[in-house]
Amino acid sequence: MEAGEARRRQGARIAAILFVTVLAAYLARVSISVALPFIAEDFAWTEEQTGALGGLLLGVFLLGYGLANVLISPLADCYGPKKGLLLAVLSWSVVTLLMGVVGMIYAAFVLLRTTLGMAQGVVFPSAGKITQAWTPPERRSRMNAMYYSAIALANILSPLLLIPLMMAASWNIMFIALGATGFVLLAPILLWLRDSPEGPPDCEKKTLKANLDLVSVNLREAVRIRGLFLLTLAHSLWSIAFWGLALWLPTFLIMARGFSADELVWAAAVPYVGYIAGLFAGSYLSDRTGRRSLVTASFLMAGAVMMVSLLLLPGREETIVALTVLFFFIAILGPNVATLLQGCCVSRLTCSATGIENGLSNGLGALGPVAVGAIVAVTGSYDAALPLLALLFALSGVAIFRFKGREAETCPVPGPRERLS
Repeated sequence: MEAGEARRRQGARIAAILFVTVLAAYLARVSISVALPFIAEDFAWTEEQTGALGGLLLGVFLLGYGLANVLISPLADCYGPKKGLLLAVLSWSVVTLLMGVVGMIYAAFVLLRTTLGMAQGVVFPSAGKITQAWTPPERRSRMNAMYYSAIALANILSPLLLIPLMMAASWNIMFIALGATGFVLLAPILLWLRDSPEGPPDCEKKTLKANLDLVSVNLREAVRIRGLFLLTLAHSLWSIAFWGLALWLPTFLIMARGFSADELVWAAAVPYVGYIAGLFAGSYLSDRTGRRSLVTASFLMAGAVMMVSLLLLPGREETIVALTVLFFFIAILGPNVATLLQGCCVSRLTCSATGIENGLSNGLGALGPVAVGAIVAVTGSYDAALPLLALLFALSGVAIFRFKGREAETCPVPGPRERLS
């Protein structure tokens, strides 16, 4: 009993650390979104230049992020996710601080945004491996949803905290402040995070050359995991649509729906309340029924319908309501893709497989903000991009639904006792 209670306390501590780590990572990641109107003003960009040059700043993060997921995350299978998270936090804090120092040099800004993506690439593979080690299968959707909810909270807090800071000081100071606060995370990760109940992975004591050879072997094995392609396809389509929507959301609300910078503080935050609600509703249904593919597909189809409704409801209040319901339905895909993958691969391949899936899908997600920016540059209208985003969400739902057969084979529906536990 004492050992079980100690493990539960350790699991709760780990859940809190993962939540705060993802929250800090996303504040650094999405800060560019709320800062873009201020950056465009300082660079004296036209609306077309904001679409093209701003879209590049938004998108290059995901390119670096995708590369790091695939090429660096497998090392966390050898050295452990704790070391992966320590390195990630240290790296992204330094890079974010530098964006405030040299951000007025556009080429340097682009390079630092790419590097920021590379620094954060190991976060979700490491979190997935820790979740797999500490959480029983019948509760993993909820555990994954817990730290995924930090994504929404970061998007809620970013306009509430960062816009007032930029208005009082500047966007440069905002980046410096974010970089400095990131260093605070190193202490709890170092002191309290554990790789698994059994301790660090065995292979961490081998030489670097031996571990690099093992990474190559693990990657070759990981790509053969059944269903990995379908999960990657579903997440890729979702990522293109989500990042096209989320990273342009503050600019869309200002330029297409007439919100002021002051109103953006709440207008850009409210939809993410729906995102958090959708995460917990979707993860509960998924764990309760065990039918994660079906739940996710149904939610995404409803989300696609809500995306189309933005064209039919152009009013300001209607826009916020539609966005909130939309975010409710699209939130569950990320946690459930992670949960399905954790149930379908052995522990020694978790970071490798998650890195491949998360890296490719988010790397392709870079197409979203770039595509939206290009459509805006050509048409002069943000609404022109909405039908494409709706189609991508619907296709993602079709892809995840097709995983249903694989889920029954490799990730069986929990029995009655498991559902009640």
